[in-house]
Amino acid sequence: MMKEFRRACLPGQEARPAQVAPALGAAGRQVSVARAPHAPSAGGGVALDGRKSEGAAPLAARRQLVQSTAMRAQKLGKVPTLPSIPQRMHGLSLVADNTLPSSPEPALLHELLELLERSPRERGAPAWIEDPAALPLHAEADPVALICDLADAVADVATGRRGRAVVRLCVEPEPWELGLERAGRDIHATTFQGGEVPAVALHERRVAGQGLCAFVLAALDRAGRSASPTQVPRLAAARRRLEGALPFPDEEATTDLAVVGVEPTGEIPVVIASEVLLRSNTAPESGGATESRSSGAKSVPPPVQRSDLFSLLFRGRVRVAVGEHARELPDVLVFVVAEQLTALALEALDAWTRSRPYHRRVTAGGALLGIRVHGEGGLSLSLGLSRPREVGPSRGSDRGESRTQPWTFPAVDVAALAQGVIAFGRALCRTLSRRDRSQASNLRLHAFRARVRELSERLREVTRNDAKINEAPESYRAFAEATRAAAAQATADTFSRTRLRFSARWVTAIPSLDLRSTFLCGDVLVAGTAREICCLDRRTGELVWQQPAPRAVSVMTPVGLGRLLPDGTLCLHDLTSGEVAWSTRLSPRAGGSAAGAVVSAPGLPRTLIVSEGARHLAAVDLHGGDVRWRYAARRGESFRLRRAGKLVVVVSGEPSLSALDVLTGEVVWRFCDRLRFNAPVAVDHDALFALAGDGALVGRGGARLHHLDPWSGAARWSVDLPAHGAPVGAPLLAAETVCVVTHGRRGTGLVAYDRQTGAARFDVAICAGAASCMVVDDVIVVNSEGGELIGVGALDGQIRYRHVFGGGAEGDRPRRLEPVLRSGALFVPQSEVHVVRSRDGAPLGKVPTDLIPDLLRVDERCDVYVAEESGHIAAFTAGPRLSLVS
Repeated sequence: MMKEFRRACLPGQEARPAQVAPALGAAGRQVSVARAPHAPSAGGGVALDGRKSEGAAPLAARRQLVQSTAMRAQKLGKVPTLPSIPQRMHGLSLVADNTLPSSPEPALLHELLELLERSPRERGAPAWIEDPAALPLHAEADPVALICDLADAVADVATGRRGRAVVRLCVEPEPWELGLERAGRDIHATTFQGGEVPAVALHERRVAGQGLCAFVLAALDRAGRSASPTQVPRLAAARRRLEGALPFPDEEATTDLAVVGVEPTGEIPVVIASEVLLRSNTAPESGGATESRSSGAKSVPPPVQRSDLFSLLFRGRVRVAVGEHARELPDVLVFVVAEQLTALALEALDAWTRSRPYHRRVTAGGALLGIRVHGEGGLSLSLGLSRPREVGPSRGSDRGESRTQPWTFPAVDVAALAQGVIAFGRALCRTLSRRDRSQASNLRLHAFRARVRELSERLREVTRNDAKINEAPESYRAFAEATRAAAAQATADTFSRTRLRFSARWVTAIPSLDLRSTFLCGDVLVAGTAREICCLDRRTGELVWQQPAPRAVSVMTPVGLGRLLPDGTLCLHDLTSGEVAWSTRLSPRAGGSAAGAVVSAPGLPRTLIVSEGARHLAAVDLHGGDVRWRYAARRGESFRLRRAGKLVVVVSGEPSLSALDVLTGEVVWRFCDRLRFNAPVAVDHDALFALAGDGALVGRGGARLHHLDPWSGAARWSVDLPAHGAPVGAPLLAAETVCVVTHGRRGTGLVAYDRQTGAARFDVAICAGAASCMVVDDVIVVNSEGGELIGVGALDGQIRYRHVFGGGAEGDRPRRLEPVLRSGALFVPQSEVHVVRSRDGAPLGKVPTDLIPDLLRVDERCDVYVAEESGHIAAFTAGPRLSLVS
C-alpha cells in the first residue's frame, strides 16, 4: 500500500508516513490517504515540520471525509463510472484540505471546563447534584467576548467589587453559564444552565484564585496573537483590568456556611421542610446593593430587577412527611427541587380537576421526583436521588441518569400535597428574602412566588364548596311559567310555503362602520362608526339623525341605545333624536371585554346589567341611570349572562355557577364544580344546561355537561364530554336531546345526550372547518365556513339534507355565519344570502346582492338588510307571494 502512495505523489516527492490519515471507504472500511508534504496547515493541527501547532486541536480530528468514489482512484485502477479521473492520480488531487481556520475559543472553553472539572468539590458536597457529562465541550461562542467577559468577572471578584459574577459560556447549541463566587483565596465555580428545568454540570468547584488569574492571562495572550485589529483594544483593556487586580488576595475565607431551617407554618397534612446551607458573610456592595449570596446584613435592593439563578443554587436537605411516614433527600439543590415540586403539583391538580390520569417524572437538582394521579383525589409521590450519567450530552426533564431506587408514598391526597407545596414555597421565599434583601429584585424568585400564588388560588377554587340550593323555588318557577304563557304566540310558516323573490330597495355607504354597533330597531336602522352614530330610515335609507360620538360598546334596549365608553361612562341615546337621555359613571372595565344583559319582561323593571371594573356586575335602571345593585364575582375575565325569568345566571370563569335575583342582586343559588364555567348556559322551560371546563387541550378532555334545575340550582345529572373535541358555545336544546357543538382534529362535530337521563345519543363529525349551528324544531342546522349547509336530525344524528353553495373566493366568506330564521324561512349567509326551508332544506330563493353578508338582519315582513365590513349597507324587499287558499 505504501508503494502505491509513493507512486501517486508528485515527481520527486514522497508521502510521509506521519501524514497518512485514516478515512472511510465506500464499504465502511478504513483506507489511508496521502497528503502532499508542502500543503499548508490552515487548521494548525500538524505543521510542516511535524510539530503540533500551538492552541489548536489535532488536524486528524477535524479532517473531513473524502468522497468514496475518489477513494477508489487511489488504488490506481480503472474507474468505469468516472471516466474523467485518470488512472494514475496525484495524492495532492485526492486530498482537499477543508479544515476551518483555527480559533482559540474551542481550546479555551475546553481547557477552562477541564480545569474546573479537575478542581475539588466543596467539602461535603455530593456527586449526584452534578452532571459532568453535560459540559458544553464542543459548544460555539464568540472567543473574544468569552475571554474578555471572563477576565472582567475574575477582576471584579478579585478586587471585591462583586462577591459573585456570572459569565455566559456559550449560546449554541444550548446556553450555559459560569458562576464565580469569592471564598477567601479561592473561587467557587459553578457551571449551570437555566430554563424550566435547570441543569448543573459542576457545582461549587474550588479553584485557586491566583491560578485562575494566570490561566485567564495566558488565554488573553493566545487570543491577542490571532485577533483582528478591531478586537485588539478590547483584549488589551481586559488584560489591563485583570493585571490591576493582581495579586489575588491571599486571605482566609471569611464565608461560613450556616444551616438555616425552612419550616412551614400551620396545620397541614403533608409537611415539606428543609435545612439549607446559606453563606453568612457580607460581600462588598456594588451600586448600592449587596451581591453576596444570602447575606446576613441589611442591604438595599438594587434598582434594576434581574434573573439570578446562580444565587439560588444552594444545597440542603428536604424532608417530606405524610402522616407517620417521612422520607429525606440529603444534599440536593433545594430551590430547584421546590420549583419542580410546585410545577408538578399544579399539573397534578389540573389533571385531578379534569378527572384525567397523569404521570410525570422529572430529575432536577440532584433529586428524582415523580407524581402519578391514579384515582379520585389520590396520587402516588415518588422521591429519590439521581446519579450522574456516564455518557451522552443530551438534556431535558429526563436526562438519562442511572437512578437509585426511589421511595414512594402510595396514597396521597392531591389537595393535601398542594397545601404542603404551597406552605413550603412560601416559607422558602420568606427565608431567602429575610437572609438576603437583594433577593427582592431577583426575577427568578419572583416567578417562583407567582407560581406558588397561582397554585394557591387554583387550589382554593377547586376545593371551595359554597354551593347553595334555593329552598323556595316555587315563586321563580311560577313567574317564568306566566311570562312564557303570555309571550307564546302561534307563528305560522307563511314564508316557507312558496318561493321568495327579492328586489333591491336602497344602498348606502357609511365610512368606518362598526358591525357590532349596528342594530335594526322598529322603523330605523342604527349604525355606529368610529366617530359618530347614524340613524337611517329602514324603508328609504335616508338619514334621520346623526350624532358625534366615540367608539363604544353598544347595546339596544327598549328605551334607546345604550353605549359604554372605555372610561366607564354609560349613556343612553334616544332613538327619535339621538340626544343623550342620561349618563352615569361606572368603573372602567379591566381584565376582559364588556358583557351585559337587558331585562325587559312584564312585571320586571327595565334594567341593564353590565360588567364593570375587574369583577363586578352593575344593574342600571334604564329610565334614570341609577345603579340598583352591584355584585362582586371572584373572577371576572369572561362574564356570560343569561336571564331566566326573575333570575340572571352568571358565568364568570370560576368553578361555580351563580343565579342572581334580578330585582335585588341576591345570590339565589350557586352550583360548584372542580372545572371552570366559561361557556354560556342554555335555559328551556324547566331545564338549564351548563358546560364546565373548556377542553382547550384536545385529546385530554376536561369538559363536563351539567343538567340543573334553573329555579333551585339542584343537579339532575352530569356527564363527561369526549376527549376528541373542545365544546364551542352554548348547548343546543331540542325536544328530546341536548347537543354540544365540538371542534377538534375531526373538525366540527355534534355530541347529543338524552335530556331526561343524560344517556348518549350520538357523536358525529359534521364538517372539516368551523361552523355556526342552531336548532330548528327537530333539525340541527349547520352553516360551515366551507360553503356547506347541513341539516342533522336532532334525535339520531342522521343527515337530513346538505347543500354546497358554490361561488365566491376564499376571502368572500362572511364574518358571521349565524343563519336567521323568520316565519319558517331560513336565511343563510354565505358569499351570497340563500333562503331555504328549515325542515327539509328546500331552496326558496336568493337575495341578489354583491355585498358580502358580514351582518344579516331580516324584519317581520321578510325584508333583508345586508351590511359589509367595508361600510356598505343594502336593503332588499320581498316580492308578492302566492299561496294556496283552501
